[in-house]
Amino acid sequence: MLKLDALFNFLGVLIFFIVALIAQVNPPTDPRIDPPGNLIVSATWPSGKIDVDLWVRHGREPAVGYSNKSGKTWSLLRDDLGDANDGTPLNYEHAISRGLPDGEYIINLRCYGCAGKVPVPVATEVRLADGTLVWSGTVTLVSDKQEKTALRFVMRGGKVVVGSQSHVFREIRGK
Repeated sequence: MLKLDALFNFLGVLIFFIVALIAQVNPPTDPRIDPPGNLIVSATWPSGKIDVDLWVRHGREPAVGYSNKSGKTWSLLRDDLGDANDGTPLNYEHAISRGLPDGEYIINLRCYGCAGKVPVPVATEVRLADGTLVWSGTVTLVSDKQEKTALRFVMRGGKVVVGSQSHVFREIRGK
């Protein structure tokens, strides 16, 4: 009986050391996830049958939005149509940039399917990949098919040029 107890104690200690050794060989990975792009634009609006479109543009490149989801600098991650073909009541769109080339950036919002549901407040946020907030605010769309500029700014050397931010409207989507 004493030999059996000693054997089980030895096996218990051996299993403990094996588990400890495995934990050291395969340590846990860093849980942080790198952002998908260098500049991230997010737009959210109330739930329901409301279709707001996020449009972004850099310099003279074609605008990126629901009908042109990717360009040289920008990509739209998803065209949210309100609650149509959607498994959640959340309404949001995100666009990301690949790189931060110098030039003017324009971020517009357009009320594509908002008839009878206006005004529509659209919370908008623009962040750099390192987490730096470029701008955060609410743009209120007051009529169907209305397009408003949430933010315009200039980038130089990967940084927002001080004093370049404005909300002066510049149409980038068109009719």
